[in-house]
Amino acid sequence: MVDYWRHGDVARAKIVHDKDGSLKLMIEGEKYLYPGFPRGHVLTGPLEELKTKIKNLVFNNTWQMIAENKSPEEILQVLESSVFPELLEEIKKSKLDMTPIDKCVAMVREIWRAWSEVERKITNTKDRENFRILKEGITFFFQEDDAYRFRVQWMAKYANPKSILNRIYGFLMRRKGLPIKEISHLLKILENAEVVPDMKARINLIKTVFLIILQDQKIKEFMEAFYQELNWKKLYLSKADKYYFRGKYFKVEHDHFDY
Repeated sequence: MVDYWRHGDVARAKIVHDKDGSLKLMIEGEKYLYPGFPRGHVLTGPLEELKTKIKNLVFNNTWQMIAENKSPEEILQVLESSVFPELLEEIKKSKLDMTPIDKCVAMVREIWRAWSEVERKITNTKDRENFRILKEGITFFFQEDDAYRFRVQWMAKYANPKSILNRIYGFLMRRKGLPIKEISHLLKILENAEVVPDMKARINLIKTVFLIILQDQKIKEFMEAFYQELNWKKLYLSKADKYYFRGKYFKVEHDHFDY
């Protein structure tokens, strides 16, 4: 776990380029380079504004519609007609603050690569453009917000369809396409590994909304192709990731120890 906070509220750091070209921080007194380059004006500015939009437009609105017993079809119609267009416009506002993709951490670069491969195969020009903007927003989000990035990386080794256990399980279950049931279960495991009750509720809400969105056929087909295209091993947590992740109120070794 990070050590500098034991001795004070701040520590000196300098920006370095890692061997893969990504930006990292060399923090005084820490044994690993910090993955990424958090910038205060971005965290409290465009990133915070984007997160607020996602929270209010996507999650809070969806939760309200669920409470009103709206059907998944009705929820999807609202998301497609008003929520997603506004969200795409918000992403565009953050473009100047996005870290160049070749300077991003390995996990973010792999999401960009895999997404771009699938994106090229979209024939509808408008859909392809929307997915491109969404790619920029997702990679911007994960590059700047290490708390959510680490959580996705933590799930990667379980989600990897090419792992031996998943291949055996898929064969036995005659599974085809996106393993929606297994993803739902994995998000439940993530929820159980959270320490703060508020985050447990947030992960549960993310799972609910994500499963509704996957009922859209275009999005489902895209996610199936993206799921298969990803090199999941490039998303795995490194030793440095785990080192800093342990300071994020999460049971990083949840699968090994009984907390």
